[in-house]
Amino acid sequence: MNTDVRGRVKIKSNNPYKKPSILFNYLSTESERRDWIAAIRKTRKLIETEAMSKYRGKELSPGKGVETDEEILEWVSRDGESAYHPSCTCKMGFDDMAVVDDQLRVHGVENLRVVDASVMPFITNGNIYAPVMMIAEKAADMILGKKPEAPAQND
Repeated sequence: MNTDVRGRVKIKSNNPYKKPSILFNYLSTESERRDWIAAIRKTRKLIETEAMSKYRGKELSPGKGVETDEEILEWVSRDGESAYHPSCTCKMGFDDMAVVDDQLRVHGVENLRVVDASVMPFITNGNIYAPVMMIAEKAADMILGKKPEAPAQND
């Protein structure tokens, strides 16, 4: 699947109990629409192979009634989900598009840091758990004022 689709998260209020505005922006590019159509068609083709025959049952979703490109895209817009974890919405840096600084502090907001996959520049190819744990570990050290350990010396 294409990973160039960009959504957004916006703070709507200074009240921390107010939910932010989130736009995933699915199906916003032609390449993503083509990828979804191809994914559904390829999945169906794989399921119809002899090797999958003992596992094959009735298609539950999107269902046999969803055949044309337009029907597939309508199903995706209504019921589809991304396997990717939302990430990369809080750019780190100091330019106009940056949300957090190099200490993960939100520009223009006191005492607020972003410590999750949002600060990642790109979606990882593997599971997101380990990179997010490392971001959290680094953030904890920065918040506590711990200095980084010296690099290990090879003998």
